[in-house]
Amino acid sequence: MKRIVIHSKGLGYGKLSLRLLSDWIFRHTETHRLWLDVRDHNHRARHVYDSCGFTLEGTLRDCIKVGEHFESLHIMSILRHEYMEHEQKL
Repeated sequence: MKRIVIHSKGLGYGKLSLRLLSDWIFRHTETHRLWLDVRDHNHRARHVYDSCGFTLEGTLRDCIKVGEHFESLHIMSILRHEYMEHEQKL
């Protein structure tokens, strides 16, 4: 998938969408690792990913040129066993 954008912010749709996608992927495929990137200034999205069990792996520093400056991306992931453990806690 390239990108998912939720326009209605603060209503829980982003978290629900990510949980539904993660659940389908880990229950219907043999996927071992699900990963995503998030711009370093997108604190709202980062909070959603954290709350869904994703772990920060690292940062791609100044990897996107936006106008005259650069932005960094955080790489986050969740492994199959981490997802299953996280879902049991909910």
